[in-house]
Amino acid sequence: MRINSYLKKILVLAILLRILVSGLLFHPDIKTIGFQTSFFKKGVSDIYTYLIQNKVSLPLKEEFVYFPLTYFTLGGYETVASKLLGGGLDHWLANADSNSVSNDPNIFKYLIALKSPLLITDLLIAFVLLSYFKDQKKSENAFTLWLFNPFTIILIYAFSNIDIYAVLLTMLSFLFMKRNSIVKSAVFLGLAISFKLYPLLFLPFIFLKAKYLKEKLIAVCVPLAIFFVSVIPFWSINFVQSALVSGLSTRIFSPSFSVGFGESIILGLFLLSALFVYAWMFKGSKNTGDINLLNYFTAFLLIIFSFSHFHISWLLWIAPFLVILIIKKPEFTWPVLLWSILAISIPMLYSDRSMTLSLFRVYTNWFDLLPTPFTVVQKFYDPLGMQSIIHSALAGLSVVIFAKLFREEQKSI
Repeated sequence: MRINSYLKKILVLAILLRILVSGLLFHPDIKTIGFQTSFFKKGVSDIYTYLIQNKVSLPLKEEFVYFPLTYFTLGGYETVASKLLGGGLDHWLANADSNSVSNDPNIFKYLIALKSPLLITDLLIAFVLLSYFKDQKKSENAFTLWLFNPFTIILIYAFSNIDIYAVLLTMLSFLFMKRNSIVKSAVFLGLAISFKLYPLLFLPFIFLKAKYLKEKLIAVCVPLAIFFVSVIPFWSINFVQSALVSGLSTRIFSPSFSVGFGESIILGLFLLSALFVYAWMFKGSKNTGDINLLNYFTAFLLIIFSFSHFHISWLLWIAPFLVILIIKKPEFTWPVLLWSILAISIPMLYSDRSMTLSLFRVYTNWFDLLPTPFTVVQKFYDPLGMQSIIHSALAGLSVVIFAKLFREEQKSI
């Protein structure tokens, strides 16, 4: 679709807004990840082993919890960026002093530079959404909604959300599956999984979406092959512990309930299995390829956020699907808006200063002296209880959205 003058103006305003937010808000992840990926230009390929073996001597001691493609992508970019910005960037990244954020005169320049790959990827997602709809008005609305809703801007630029690369690749896979281009869809899904593991859980539904046996094999085998090729060279106990089975990777399957004698039902797998069987019985068994992936992807992600202690970066996984849902079915606008407010409110109540006040440390460290929302709520109520109340409301709203989606799905059977 051609970019008209209106979209060009929208795009320029969106870029300026993102540059502004990038330079004004700081989350420590951007510095930690930048420090870790800086070793790429020093010739380090196995970052997982290197960080663990040199932990004692390194100023920042966190392990690298992302997959190799993330390391090489950001490391490659940083190699170029550091040449343009000079040695000051490397010095700042390696400085573990808490005053290094507010006291460095180049902090705004560093933040904008480090977040530039996020900006480019963010804009590419907007263009994927622009290409999703055949109707020009809907395309423009999706493009504008993605670029100017405050939720994605906060998720990406305040919290330096590295998951955005997997989100872009997942959306490309989703777009090509919609166009029945199975091979392209499978390739992009494999690349998405190679950045973040969560798209792997979409495979059962893509398997059902494919019509013929050959397509089904391509849809499953190609993504898995790409993922294994990308990680096998780095497979070690260090990689497994740092990235593959880290707390963030396995948290999706942590909610469970006991059935006695040490055995538990994993709630996430239970609901995912039920959703897959539902799709197979009522749609996939006919081999017509008429699975509504938007409904099933959205429903699956609603399950994750309803029944797990999610990281705020995960909310970006569902954001493009919610944009499409609102544009296709405007009656979902208010439920989705309320869902988004509840979802982003829960992490803000975590006992983690970097989720709120520390975002403004680029100006002064005095923000560290102010009470966090967790501390404020603690004055009159249990903040964990408040989180539980909001999360319960989120789960209830998810059930309503889920039910409305599949009421229409049932009518088409």
